[in-house]
Amino acid sequence: MTKGRILLADDNRLVVKVTTAILEKEGYAVSVAWDGIEAIKKVYTERPDLVILDIEMPKVNGYQVCRLLKDDEYTKDIPIIMLTGRERQSDMFWGLQTGADAYMVKGFEPERLLSVVRERMENSKRKTDKAFPDKEDIQVDDESGLMRRIIDVLDKKLFQSTILNKIGSLMAVTEDYRQVIKGALEILTHVIGNPVGLVILFDEGEEIVNIASPVSVGMVKVICEIGMETAVSYGWEPKDFDSVNNVMFGEDLLRTDKSDVDREMITTAHIPLVSRKKVFGILLLASQEDGSFSAHAGEVLKVVGGQLTMLIDNARLYDSMKKLAITDGLTKTFNHRFFHELLEREWRRAERYNSVFSLMMLDIDDFKGINDTYGHLCGDELLKELARLLKGNLRATDVVARYGGEEFAIILPETSGDEASVTAERVRKAVEEHVFIGDESGLKITVSIGISSYPAPGLRDRSDLIRRADNALYDAKRARKNRVCLFEEESSRKGA
Repeated sequence: MTKGRILLADDNRLVVKVTTAILEKEGYAVSVAWDGIEAIKKVYTERPDLVILDIEMPKVNGYQVCRLLKDDEYTKDIPIIMLTGRERQSDMFWGLQTGADAYMVKGFEPERLLSVVRERMENSKRKTDKAFPDKEDIQVDDESGLMRRIIDVLDKKLFQSTILNKIGSLMAVTEDYRQVIKGALEILTHVIGNPVGLVILFDEGEEIVNIASPVSVGMVKVICEIGMETAVSYGWEPKDFDSVNNVMFGEDLLRTDKSDVDREMITTAHIPLVSRKKVFGILLLASQEDGSFSAHAGEVLKVVGGQLTMLIDNARLYDSMKKLAITDGLTKTFNHRFFHELLEREWRRAERYNSVFSLMMLDIDDFKGINDTYGHLCGDELLKELARLLKGNLRATDVVARYGGEEFAIILPETSGDEASVTAERVRKAVEEHVFIGDESGLKITVSIGISSYPAPGLRDRSDLIRRADNALYDAKRARKNRVCLFEEESSRKGA
């Protein structure tokens, strides 16, 4: 009984004779191929346990044979040892890049060869011959059949490299993770033909949907439900499905017909998105095509899964880092530095479009006393709760920033001074009535608010706008606090 079947491919008869003798003496059965084409043919027809390839062979060289075998699902797990007569780093590099399991320079000691062969045979992932198709299915009995198989594998490799390059280029176009996901789903749609694709991100609580061709509202709803169920199967535990943020691209392709959608007619394929051994989301593609869609989609997702996961994770990380750079760590509002950038942008926008906007400066009354009485931890919790309360009483377009300490700055686009006063009074009242810590008799606070607006006489730049809002805030503090004051021009202030 032999220890295993080895295919030796080399056109040097002396090397073949010596190497065969070493292997057969050890108990291996050796078959010989004299060129690359014959080597490929014998791999498919003889099904060896290990292949030894010379780099320089007629018709097809060792690099090409190795690449072909490693790219074919039927032969990829057969160990391959590359042989060369030249001891050069470049030979070793390219040999290993083609997928070879080991690399040896000719002139080796017999025991060295046998050691490598034994090690590779033991570590082989190939368990049984069941990995091979039937001989009549692989069609390599003649050279033309073999060349067709080579072309099929090369075409598959071209397809894979093309789609991987397309997806890899997305990060150069945008660093917004939602746009990266949209671009990836569009590329997959071009390749697969599915009308709907989605990604669910667990930590963000977001379902990002891309619609690529006309489809009914009902179908999209069912696909989103399938996506949610799939995400839950991977351990996602949303607090409330209704609170999941739905970001949809391609809404103009939605059809409003009210025909029922048969869930059984929808086929899907998906992959989990994994980073640092943790599933952070899922990607799902869906169609009403027959089952062939799912098989093709699954194959494509296997090819692109790793790169796609890395791309989305990197975009999320960049977005997270960007948010950290502009966000106050305690209140999760914008920080002081970024507030000035946003104020500058709003100033320029108002100048360009001849529009109005207002600035509110809000300060907690007697905050030092709260810290002294209840402690700084209590003060921190109060600031966080106040930030949440402010956001809940303002428009989505309004900007809240922590200006410093217990003071907040709020930019109100397209808002006049009088309109800002109404908003500020609503905020002041909401704060006054809110219990921040404890039950109904717990800790309550009040705030004072100063307002300035653009445009206004004598207003030169944004520092003037801030100074005027600060002056108005000071007036509110002097007027027994818990007040809203709109800045008045200097002349009227002096005459008051």
